[in-house]
Amino acid sequence: MWKILLIYVRMWQILQILVGKVAALLNLHEIFDVKREELTPTQKRVLEFILKYPEEAVFLTASRLALRLNISDTSIVRMAQALGFDGYPDLRRKLRRVVQDRLSTVDRLDATAGEVETVEDVFANVLLRDVANLRSVLRDIDPAVFAGAADSLDNAGRVFVIGLRSANCLAVFLVSALRFLSREVVHLSPGTGEMWEQIRDMGPDDVVVCFSFPRYTKVTVDVVQYASEMGAEVVAVTDSDLSPLAASARWTLTVPFEVDSFMESFTAGLSLINALVTAIAFKNRSMTIETLKEMEGSWASRGVYWDG
Repeated sequence: MWKILLIYVRMWQILQILVGKVAALLNLHEIFDVKREELTPTQKRVLEFILKYPEEAVFLTASRLALRLNISDTSIVRMAQALGFDGYPDLRRKLRRVVQDRLSTVDRLDATAGEVETVEDVFANVLLRDVANLRSVLRDIDPAVFAGAADSLDNAGRVFVIGLRSANCLAVFLVSALRFLSREVVHLSPGTGEMWEQIRDMGPDDVVVCFSFPRYTKVTVDVVQYASEMGAEVVAVTDSDLSPLAASARWTLTVPFEVDSFMESFTAGLSLINALVTAIAFKNRSMTIETLKEMEGSWASRGVYWDG
């Protein structure tokens, strides 16, 4: 009896996984269904591979996918264009967004291992992806949105910052930089058990900066929703306008979330923070210079830095 019950439970789990995959790929299926009849037999073959193996396809460049299917690179590019995308990288970005929520760290490491052959390949692969991420930020973020976010931070009574798990490194960097500028900053961390007390009196004069990427942390989403309800402005640094953070944000700054390694790369996010803090300092040049002079004097008197 118990064996039969366990079999049914396992069958239900497998069914749930399959349903999740179908739902995640629904929008792409709609695009594919409309354009399918316009494709050549070779292009349909590429499409069928992507639909059948999305978790593998998302990690394949056009040349690697062409090699996998024993066809030309141009066939891959033309297939993507026939579907209405700018090119294969554009299609791949769309595919990445629908599968990345389901990828675990094990999945990512497995996929990365398939892309490289030597340790030297890892070095070049990771750094080139970071360069591409920085270019994407420069291309995709509207300067007016960036300026609006900088103004909000500059005019804030208090700035609350939250970023959990690996995204905490972004939160720590921003908190440290804003304190350099003598801003009142509250670093939210649920681990102390006092986080909800810290934001209890949050209001319209405050700004919340949140960092979260797939797979989004629930506490971060809860804090952002609460901040919006309390009238505080929200600056969301996340991967997409479809992120659950964006729904409550006044300003959404999107930075690439690369899933081609088991560890997220926050190079683009750190660069964006650097730009925001520099913009605030630029808007208050005289005050910033005076503040930094005072801090330099304090550091020197206390021997903070090694002088040789």
